[in-house]
Amino acid sequence: MIQFLADGIDQLDLALDQLAVQDRNFDRFALMLIDNVVELTLHRFAEDRASENGLWTTLGKPKYDQRVVDEALGQNFADKIRLAVKLALLSTVAGESILYLHAFRNTAYHRGLRHEGILHSLTLFYLTITCELLKAYKPRFWILSTSDVLSHRARKYLGELSGGHPEERFNAAYQRLFDVAASMKVNLISDLAADMESTVQRADDTIQFLADDAPESTSREGAVLRVQVWKLAASEQGRSYAKENGSRASNVFQLVEWLSKNYNWPVKNDPIPSWRKRVRRLRDERDPHKALKKYCDFMRQTDEIRRILHAAAAELDDHIESAIDHARRK
Repeated sequence: MIQFLADGIDQLDLALDQLAVQDRNFDRFALMLIDNVVELTLHRFAEDRASENGLWTTLGKPKYDQRVVDEALGQNFADKIRLAVKLALLSTVAGESILYLHAFRNTAYHRGLRHEGILHSLTLFYLTITCELLKAYKPRFWILSTSDVLSHRARKYLGELSGGHPEERFNAAYQRLFDVAASMKVNLISDLAADMESTVQRADDTIQFLADDAPESTSREGAVLRVQVWKLAASEQGRSYAKENGSRASNVFQLVEWLSKNYNWPVKNDPIPSWRKRVRRLRDERDPHKALKKYCDFMRQTDEIRRILHAAAAELDDHIESAIDHARRK
């Protein structure tokens, strides 16, 4: 067990070194190191509870909900968080934040998304939460095996562990890691607000482009509706909806007209004014956990319409370029 915990300290210290470089590629590596420590710790916590249940089974009833424990032992990260929150290893708020941060890790690693404006501060925030998690985690046994080999990084924090009171040494190490991370002056809330504002501005510019430069110019509200209508009209979902709800459209133009009047559109007006209000509310937030939730909720809730807008803008841009090329050839 000592080896397991010392390896976690080694990884977190290495993550701090990566963060000190202040480069997005090193930040991404640090995020992966931290997330790995969290996932391994949560899994070990689930294994500990499973072992306790095994002992309590002889008394006729497991100590913990066996279904929840079994799910936490699986591959689903959210199930590990669920057990940790249920048994008070994590607060509900910390558990939610870790889920958001784990999702950032997945998109940075699997999808290659850079998150350049927020990755550094997000990773430092994740490290501080991880230190709190490790301080809360209590292993069933503090055992130093003769085969344990502590790295030089771990020894910087722990020293020699041949004496007693290893728990105090580890808690002091976690606090030191926390303090170093906190001393790297970043402002998570400011970074999140700036990134959200940039996202809103890009959508604002896109809507204006679609309204002004389309073959048939329209209002901003009209542009927002038009991109949604055409996307739905081109899908099987749109055709099925029209057929099931009495449309007699015989061509795509009639279908577009019918859908525009009869479908309950998720975004009915220019969304930018309300989005800018959300940016201001995020900027005024003081709790980093709440700020992270506001940011992630906004990105999730607006993702589809932003994708539709940007795809339509790309098509319009291609159309304009083709028209220019055609005019030049004449």
